[in-house]
Amino acid sequence: MKQVRLWVLAAILTICGSFALTSCSSDDDVVEPGAAFRTMLKSLDWGTDTIFVYGHKTPDVDAVCSSLGYARLMRTLGYNCKAKVSSETNRETAYIADVFGFALPELKSSVMPQTRLILTDHTDYAQCVDGASEAIILQKIDHHVEGDIVDSSIPYVRREMIGSTCTIVYEMYRELGVKIDDETAKILLAGLLSDTRNLTKPATQHEDSVAWEALVTQLHLEDKVAEISHQMSQASNNYFGMSDSEIFLSDYKGYNIGGKAIGIGSLGCMASEMEDFINRMLTVMPQVMNDKKLDMLFAKIDNKVPNPDTSNPDDLFVDDGTYFIYYGEGAQAIAEAIFGPSLSEGVTYSQEKIGRKVIVSKLTEILQ
Repeated sequence: MKQVRLWVLAAILTICGSFALTSCSSDDDVVEPGAAFRTMLKSLDWGTDTIFVYGHKTPDVDAVCSSLGYARLMRTLGYNCKAKVSSETNRETAYIADVFGFALPELKSSVMPQTRLILTDHTDYAQCVDGASEAIILQKIDHHVEGDIVDSSIPYVRREMIGSTCTIVYEMYRELGVKIDDETAKILLAGLLSDTRNLTKPATQHEDSVAWEALVTQLHLEDKVAEISHQMSQASNNYFGMSDSEIFLSDYKGYNIGGKAIGIGSLGCMASEMEDFINRMLTVMPQVMNDKKLDMLFAKIDNKVPNPDTSNPDDLFVDDGTYFIYYGEGAQAIAEAIFGPSLSEGVTYSQEKIGRKVIVSKLTEILQ
């Protein structure tokens, strides 16, 4: 669902009104693509300093690439925007940036009060760059349910419940008639591949498929995209040389739901190593919860097994259900309400692969 401010609609009426003597839809009128949006942008309080575009903390590929892609779009339209990351990027992001040859944003872990920001791929202060609560948020481009950064507090919000924020950014380029050069196409495709796992995740929508087709065709990657996606997945689950705490936090998001500070990790592990992996993650959870000052801590762990179909070398493993581990007062009741009875202390399981978006939605229903 796309959310557009009432005053943006008013801008459309204003544009139409300016052509009242003829007709807003007359073939004789030439209306610039995305005219209402461009009018809205001109009305924002841009200030005189650089506007920073941020994805969420512990940024994944979609967070990084949506901020990069959107900052490029804003610069093309004449606004002084630059993408940043608030914490170090993960191995999957480093891998695809190297393969596609684009530079990652610089690290800037905090911002001063009144700094102007644009947010992509998140809608919770717990996931924001430090200092965001005292900053001026001009825009939010996102594909999650509304968090505690409420839409009504921001001049412009674009939200679509689809697979990737990069898909939304792609759509905005097209709607505005802005050419997507090859480097930008690689950036947007990287985020789309990661967040949809090459269009295989349950959250994937038609819009993602349309963007995928256009970007893959532009870059002539039809015969390579499956292998690239497979290597990205391998990189995302490469924990070699990392401490258990670093592993747990490698794909972590924080939330404030119903007045509770909650953290949720997203991990993957081979089935043959799952028991030991779960025990290691359970052992490190108390320290993570203490460091993050949380009320409850969870993590989903995708259970990976060898693919019985050996005909496709790009899909050596498939997901076989989801383990869900928990820690903190009240966490067991919530985990069991979502996944059913515990297998053992701190562990539940679903035969279905369940994404973090679904878990957050169910947590919200329970806690609010």
